[in-house]
Amino acid sequence: MTHAHNDLPLDETSRDALASTGLAYAQLDVSDEAAFDRWLQSAYRGFHFDGFTTEQLAEYRAGFGAARVIEVRDETVAEPEHPVATVASWRSPVSLGEGRSAEAWAISLVSVASTHRRRGIARALLEGELRAAHAAGLPLAMLTVSEATIYGRWGFGPATQVADYRVDTRGLRFTVPLPAGRVHRVSAAALRSLAPGVAQRAHERTAGEVPLDDLHWNLSFALATRTASHATKLRAARYDDAAGEPQGFVLYSVAENDADFADHTLTVEYLCAATDDAYLALWHYALDHDLVNTVTAGLRPVDEALPWLVSNPRAVQTVARREHLWLRVLDVPAALSARRYAASDTVLLRVTDPLGFAQGPWMLATDSDGVATVTPADDEHSHTAAVIDLGVEALGSLLLGGTPVDALRVAGRLVEGSPGSAARLDALLRVPRAPWLSTWF
Repeated sequence: MTHAHNDLPLDETSRDALASTGLAYAQLDVSDEAAFDRWLQSAYRGFHFDGFTTEQLAEYRAGFGAARVIEVRDETVAEPEHPVATVASWRSPVSLGEGRSAEAWAISLVSVASTHRRRGIARALLEGELRAAHAAGLPLAMLTVSEATIYGRWGFGPATQVADYRVDTRGLRFTVPLPAGRVHRVSAAALRSLAPGVAQRAHERTAGEVPLDDLHWNLSFALATRTASHATKLRAARYDDAAGEPQGFVLYSVAENDADFADHTLTVEYLCAATDDAYLALWHYALDHDLVNTVTAGLRPVDEALPWLVSNPRAVQTVARREHLWLRVLDVPAALSARRYAASDTVLLRVTDPLGFAQGPWMLATDSDGVATVTPADDEHSHTAAVIDLGVEALGSLLLGGTPVDALRVAGRLVEGSPGSAARLDALLRVPRAPWLSTWF
C-alpha cells in the first residue's frame, strides 16, 4: 500500500455521493501491479499522452508508488476493470522563501473519462482530497493545472506565474562581469546525482518551489525509458564556485536550421542556480555559443534578470506568460504564520470559504522581525487594524507574495473594509523575488 504518511483515510462523503450514481470510489492497492498499470494508462490517457510500454509502466509505478492513488470505476462499462476517473496525492513541502517551507497536500493526475463528464465526479475527487487533507491537519493543498478555469471553484488560487522567453543573440553582449568559478561541460548522466542537492539549495531562495522525485529527475535527464530517445540531444553544463563547489547546472539541447547552418536554436530545458554567481555564469554560457542565433527558455520566473544582463534588453522577448502553481488554504493560522513578512502591522482578514475550512475573521499580526501571529478575531471592529474581505481563493493567490493586492482589489476579488487596507496588506506581503515553480507535478 502507500507510504504511511500519505495513506489518509478515504473520504466517506465522496464515496457515498458517487455510490448514489452507481460509481465506486476507492483507494488503489499499489502493490497490485496489474491494477496500478491500468490506473496509470487511464490517468495519462486523460491528458492525451501516448500509452505506456511495459518498461515505462514499471518506472511510473516506482515513481508514484508512495502516493495516495484513488480511482473511480463503473461496473456497467465494457471494460469495468479500467477506472473512469483518477487522482493521485502526497505530502510535500512547498518553499516560502528565506529557507522556510510549509507542508502541503500535492494533488495530481485528476482525470475524468469523456464518457463520464458532468456526473459530479471531479467535485467528489477534489472535495474528497481537501477533506482528507484538512482532517490530517495539513495547512495547504496545491496543484499545477492544465486548464485555468476549473479549480477556483474549490478555493484554489493561482499563486505563481511562469514565462517563456526567446532571446536573439546576434550581436548580443553580456554586460555583467563574470564571477569567479568555472563552468564545466559535463554529461547529463554524470550530473544526475548532484542535481537534487543543488536544486534543494536553489529552492530555498524562492517561494513556490517543490522537491522533485526520482522519476521527475530521470525524465528530465533522459534517463527514463519514456525520454531516453532525447538522450543523444541533451547536453549539460555545471557551474562550480571558486572553492570548487557545484552551485548550479543547465540542461539544454540545440536544433539545427536546415536552411542555414549558422542559425541554430539552443533550448534551455532546465537552469538551476543556488547562487547569483551560478545564475550569471550559466546564462552567460547559454548565450555564448557559436552558430546559435536564438536561445529559448520555458517555465522561467516572470522577473527573470536576463534583460538587465545583456547589451540589448529588447533581444529578450517574453513570448508567453501564465499562472502555474495553485494553492488552497485549509488552515489559515498555520499557512499564514509559516512565512515571513516585510513589515510590522495588523490586518483583519475576513475570509469566505464555501467549504468551510478557512472561513472566518482572522487577525494577522506581524512584528518587526517579520514573524506572524494569526488568531481568530475577537473584535471585528478593530480601529487600528487594516480590514480586508476576501475569498479563500484570493488568499491562496496572495500567500506567496507574487500577486499584487491592489490588482485583486481592482478586480473585485477583495474588498477594503477601511481605506488604505490594501496598501497595508501589500506592504506586509512584499517579497524580494517573484515566487516561481520550475516544474510540473
